[in-house]
Amino acid sequence: MAAKSTLCSSRPEIRLIRHATAETLLGCGIDPAALVYLEPKLKQITILAREVKLYAANILKQTMLSLGGDAAVHRDVICGRVDFSDVLLIGDERHFRTLCCKLQDQPGMREMATEINALLLPEKKLALRFGSRTHVFEGRPAIMGILNVTDDSFSDGGCYSDIERALEQALALIAAGAEIIDIGGESTRPGSQAVNAQQEIERVVPIITELRKQSAIPISIDTKKAAVAREALMAGADIINDVSALTGDDAMLDIAAAGNCAVVLMHMRGQPVDMQRNTAYADIVSEVFNYLAGRVEACLAAGIPREAIVVDPGIGFGKDLAGNLSLIKHIHQFKSLGVPVLLGHSRKTFLGQLLDAQVHEREQGNDAVTAWACLEAVDFVRVHDVNRACQVRTTLAAIGNAR
Repeated sequence: MAAKSTLCSSRPEIRLIRHATAETLLGCGIDPAALVYLEPKLKQITILAREVKLYAANILKQTMLSLGGDAAVHRDVICGRVDFSDVLLIGDERHFRTLCCKLQDQPGMREMATEINALLLPEKKLALRFGSRTHVFEGRPAIMGILNVTDDSFSDGGCYSDIERALEQALALIAAGAEIIDIGGESTRPGSQAVNAQQEIERVVPIITELRKQSAIPISIDTKKAAVAREALMAGADIINDVSALTGDDAMLDIAAAGNCAVVLMHMRGQPVDMQRNTAYADIVSEVFNYLAGRVEACLAAGIPREAIVVDPGIGFGKDLAGNLSLIKHIHQFKSLGVPVLLGHSRKTFLGQLLDAQVHEREQGNDAVTAWACLEAVDFVRVHDVNRACQVRTTLAAIGNAR
């Protein structure tokens, strides 16, 4: 007969706790006064700083290690054989708060401390500024419903090309839970041909006008033409959603700034007609990130407030399957741009390639990406099936809020 364990009266139950809480700690019988010290340790945080100067990399590493956190830098930082290094900082909230305080006193490190501190701030309510009005969205991600009033869009081309059917669909999207209606009059599917501005205006302005009469919901105009954007804003649109990030028309930046609207800046390489001919990137996440950072700065310089800017990495626009998946996997990195992030994945070709599925057979794939967006704190998702996106969001929120 085996000797009785001297460590416990019976075999202990051992479980992996991925999301421990204050209640988990209290359940162990700790002194409640210890919560202030122990609770921050339950969550490990990782922050990546790219291309940090040698002296700053050394300061970050040594300071973080001295606080009990951890840091990873290039192997040659210690001997000074590199001028720059990426730095991965690992620790809990307490480590990072203390790090930021110490960096404030280090020469040349104050700005980095400010940026790290900003990443640690509790998530604010999601809001967009339209002129003098700020619209607050209750859920995250907020759901943008797609309404294409086109003949040739890849998913719903020709379905809503008359105003009655388009208005009916817009109201149905709102009833299903859409918090923005995105109206487009020109297809941007791979290989699509451009239409002239007047034709696009004739498609989108009547539905914007009618929808504005019946609903106060934010309306987005999906266009890369300044003339179309101007008419749409006059008809009641609040947001310009431009696949060219306000670069496709020389007048678009001025129209957006003068129109006191919000803007969605999307990354696209080339034009829809030829964008899939060159999908190779050395580092797709960094290249898209840097492009969008430049476009955010251009908007700020033009007088568009940061509170009115959204970025979109442009899934399917000049990217192959691997590139699209990489952008989705690392979508949270785009939050570091300091503006809301939109993910537009609905029914796109990469899902067809991944699942060997036709356009209307991709909803389960959509749901998986929407769920990833929820878990990665993406701010907006742009989808065709609003009801399914709402169900995914509601389910994940309920799980996250459970005890």
